[in-house]
Amino acid sequence: MVQPQRHGQIDAHLGFLQLYHRYHVEFLIPWNLCTHKERKSSVPAIVTGTHNPNCHIVDLISEKESLKLKIELLAYKEKILKEEVQILCCKSGSPLKIQLNSRVLGQDKGRPLLRNGIRSVGVEQSNEDEVLGTKLRASLSMQSKQSL
Repeated sequence: MVQPQRHGQIDAHLGFLQLYHRYHVEFLIPWNLCTHKERKSSVPAIVTGTHNPNCHIVDLISEKESLKLKIELLAYKEKILKEEVQILCCKSGSPLKIQLNSRVLGQDKGRPLLRNGIRSVGVEQSNEDEVLGTKLRASLSMQSKQSL
């Protein structure tokens, strides 16, 4: 699932996800992949970069051999979904970029089998559903007014 790329970048392949579902993704990053000058694993990691409502780090736990990340991800579009989060393993190091890659199945296209460390925590309502619901309510209210 987690593959180191060039210096300072990691790709996490999440597999298949379902459209408009919100997921918690947990995985470990070995300390040797973190780019830091200080060789202390007791230094707390820091979340950097801009806050993205569709993909953000919920929890960072420093362990002896690795860093445990918990990321919340919303599968907001079909097909290929690529999101990025950044952390600093220490204050003097350079940021570590973690790119999350997944394939998102559309509605009524099946239910994917989730990989270890990934769990669904909720379903969001799509904008299309909101628009259709608004149009339906408007249509029903007009029909009820006409019948009066």
